[in-house]
Amino acid sequence: PRSHFSKNVASLRVSVEIGANYPQNSSPTLLSSSPNDDDNWGLEDSDEDPRLQAMRSMLESSWDGEVMGTVPTNPEKGAEAASECVADAMRQNKNVLMVDLRLPTYDITEGSELYDSTAAYDFCSFLSDKLREKNLIRKSLILVRNEKERAEIDLAISERDGKTTIRADKGDAVEETDDFGFGGELGEGGEVDDFRKQLMTSWDSAGDGTTTTTDEGSKSSTPPVSAKKLPQIDNSSHRLWSMIGNEELSTGPDMFDQVIAAVDQHSILQGEEDALIILSPYDTADIIALRRIMARYGQTRTIVIVNSRMEPMPRELAPAVLVYGILPLIAMSRQKEGEAGLKALVMKRFPADWAVYVDVYGDGFVEATGSSLGSDGTDKDFPSPAWIAQRVQAHVEGLSKKQ
Repeated sequence: PRSHFSKNVASLRVSVEIGANYPQNSSPTLLSSSPNDDDNWGLEDSDEDPRLQAMRSMLESSWDGEVMGTVPTNPEKGAEAASECVADAMRQNKNVLMVDLRLPTYDITEGSELYDSTAAYDFCSFLSDKLREKNLIRKSLILVRNEKERAEIDLAISERDGKTTIRADKGDAVEETDDFGFGGELGEGGEVDDFRKQLMTSWDSAGDGTTTTTDEGSKSSTPPVSAKKLPQIDNSSHRLWSMIGNEELSTGPDMFDQVIAAVDQHSILQGEEDALIILSPYDTADIIALRRIMARYGQTRTIVIVNSRMEPMPRELAPAVLVYGILPLIAMSRQKEGEAGLKALVMKRFPADWAVYVDVYGDGFVEATGSSLGSDGTDKDFPSPAWIAQRVQAHVEGLSKKQ
């Protein structure tokens, strides 16, 4: 009977309000899906939680492509969906963009059992391909967090494609001579000290719509910044490297200078590269690295940040806009164990506002419009769990009144 769905909504509300954005064992009535390769949303066979095996088909069967766009069943299709929103934002002269896929395979905080760095890289590489096809970029630099992650991805891609991993030539160096109009680009010595002072004074400040720049009175010229010759993955739309290389970072105050030096060596655009795609930044070193990158390129180049988990959000990202985000949710039926009840999907597609799509009876997603409350989501983060649950509840109550 249809009346049991109201109980599932109550379960959804309870599960969401306890903060279970990616519930696993802690919230058995609510699941979230995750994509991986081969069109399986990352829901590979799992002895630990067999309910995940059915989630891909449940979500695909509910998807309305005309309203919701391309269904992101694998990294390539996910990139296709995201690229449309990234392109719309770029055409409106927005250059710092965010993509947030609340799907465990792409979420670094889920740990090694669920997070797949190769699938996440595949998404970024396909996104670069799509943007180049649209003539919005010439070539991108895809930056992962460190050399260990880059090497793991390189090895996985090499094994998948039957190629030999290309190693870095540590003896060669290249120079960065183009400041891309930044003016007084950050270098070494005193400028690092100045940058450090600026960064420390604003470390705990909320974003105020400004970005970090050098002092207008600085007379120093832009110094060349050296970097090791980089290993290449054979793809004309992008180059894969890491923000800090294999730098061993201390846990003390020296970490700041170590990260700055590593970023100056590794996170440098070369040749025709005119965009950066930064994957899964989340810890303190990543925050320092991203702020340094933003200081260098934030005003002059396209920067796409994929699945940021940085807290707090660096103030340099005040101009950033979240252009594409998805969070699938499923309330499991309490009447029949293992059977799905209500399905919901929270989605952001620039330039539209946040929307919640609900499938109550298994006949497809429709937008939940029963609530008069506007979204409390921002241009950088998802709506609150309470708002999502309220939106779903209002939609279901509206359906009941129509009966």
